[in-house]
Amino acid sequence: MSTRLPAFFLIAIIFFVLAACIVAPAHARHAAEEHEEEHLHEEPAGSSVPDSGDDFALMVKIPAGTFKRGSTFEELKQFLDMCRVKDKNCELWWFEDEFPANLIYLDTYWIDIYEVSNEKYLEFVKATGHSPALDDSCETEKCRQGNLWKGASFPPRIRNQPVTQVSWYDADAYCRWRGKRLPSEAEWEKAARGPSGNIYPWGNGSPKGRATFGRKWRGVFTMTDVGSYPHGASIYGALDMAGNVWEWVDDWYHMKYYSIGRKKNPRGPSTGEFKVVRGGSWVNFADSLRSPFRRWSRPEVRFNDTGFRCARDAADEAK
Repeated sequence: MSTRLPAFFLIAIIFFVLAACIVAPAHARHAAEEHEEEHLHEEPAGSSVPDSGDDFALMVKIPAGTFKRGSTFEELKQFLDMCRVKDKNCELWWFEDEFPANLIYLDTYWIDIYEVSNEKYLEFVKATGHSPALDDSCETEKCRQGNLWKGASFPPRIRNQPVTQVSWYDADAYCRWRGKRLPSEAEWEKAARGPSGNIYPWGNGSPKGRATFGRKWRGVFTMTDVGSYPHGASIYGALDMAGNVWEWVDDWYHMKYYSIGRKKNPRGPSTGEFKVVRGGSWVNFADSLRSPFRRWSRPEVRFNDTGFRCARDAADEAK
């Protein structure tokens, strides 16, 4: 008995260890799913975008030529199926503003590699006296919680996160101050999709591990630093064009613009009530991160899921 007893307990211990390894992850999987991406891609302390005194150096050149803008009817039906995985109420007409798909020609232009960060926006605020990145219209505590800035300062943790709580007018003013401009909707879509019309900037695969999305609000822990997902880069090298924050573009929104707009260097309607936002944000599901997906917002509003990046004409290279 003295030689068999330890062996029995050893076998029992091995059995229970193996059972724990199999059962525990299965039990914990659902609880961990919500923030799975942030645990895998939590930015390291002190991470930052490349330091450059020349803001133009942090841009990529998009060559002249045609690209596929919008979606075909068959693609819209596929996107409807994607949407209904998370929301059974999805309707096909929600995506009609992506139709029809067309080949669009654009001249050469440049676009920022990164979304504008809090650090970059603070430089603008200090240099011009422009109002900080805050929603000063808040009347509820829930609204005020979306303000990560405190006056003209913010917690160090969000230094390299994309700036939010900026209106279209704020974004336009910042880009002009930098000697740039907001990209047109067509420029944004080409920079994200490439010439052949990818579903996402990186191709047609899942956003998992390539973008910040599907999260709940957690204050300074909600968003990730710009440039945190190198595997989510577009074919041209632009980063974060899916998830993290929606991005203001220059165009006024028109639901039927893809049917009536010009096919060479389109700039959107001359007037409107809403401005276009693109790319999806930290709160959205994967179907809303699709590069052809179009949404809109009043230009004066400031949201905690909306930021921007800038562009410039190729003719500005010589300046």
